Amino acid sequence: MRRLFLIRHAKAEPSVGRDDYERRLTDRGRADARRVAAALAARKMLPDLLVHSGAARAKETAEIFAAEWKRKVALREEAGLYDASLASLLALMRALSDENARVGLVGHNPGLGELAVALIGSGAEPEMRRLAAKYPTGAVAVLDLSARRWEDVKRNSAMLAVYLTPAELGAEAD
Repeated sequence: MRRLFLIRHAKAEPSVGRDDYERRLTDRGRADARRVAAALAARKMLPDLLVHSGAARAKETAEIFAAEWKRKVALREEAGLYDASLASLLALMRALSDENARVGLVGHNPGLGELAVALIGSGAEPEMRRLAAKYPTGAVAVLDLSARRWEDVKRNSAMLAVYLTPAELGAEAD
């Protein structure tokens, strides 16, 4: 079994007058990232590897998640996650090394939300509807996949194990 964590970066600074790639997290974004990371740890749902886009806000989100967890989680940058289309994200996921059965992708919308919707085939109906309606900053969807290899993952084959947002954990999300 494979487990995929789709983590949208936490709340970032406005893009007005800034290079989008260099936007950092706000104080609220850092607090949201810590809260969501702690909620995953409490559920004993942790990846072995976090792959982030390299954009400042995604990298910082990944670093905060990893720092919140007692178990060491490897971090890796993958520039292809930045502003990635659904097709690019599917290809990137299918190219993951099979030695990592639990992988988190830390990236951006609309791609991550589209990937979650494309992969999910089952799960709690209210959670699936909530995810399809909105994938806010700081949200994480944990998908369980029956494929033995990443390259074999198909659309509509994942079970939504959990969908968490900062808002449901006591913070406002956008």
